[in-house]
Amino acid sequence: MNPNLSDPKVIAELGEKIYADRYRTEYEANYRGQFVVIDVETGKAYRGQSPEEAYAVARQDVSHGTFHLIKIGEPGAYRVSYSANARVDWVFR
Repeated sequence: MNPNLSDPKVIAELGEKIYADRYRTEYEANYRGQFVVIDVETGKAYRGQSPEEAYAVARQDVSHGTFHLIKIGEPGAYRVSYSANARVDWVFR
């Protein structure tokens, strides 16, 4: 059965599995902090210093692909922060 590659959750799960099975050991030992995009259709990995660079390398090899982005050695590709203590004063005149 072919996976549903229009579902972002399925793409992420496939990308993480491919990364864990094929690339994690080598990449986390040698390329920590860089980015890798995994083509979930072929299993190929493309590295770069930034997300944009990793995607550019992938696009040179594959014009159309289904990619999952990973920051090597990190729990997520991007960090999002929020402060519940931020004070916002709204002034309406």
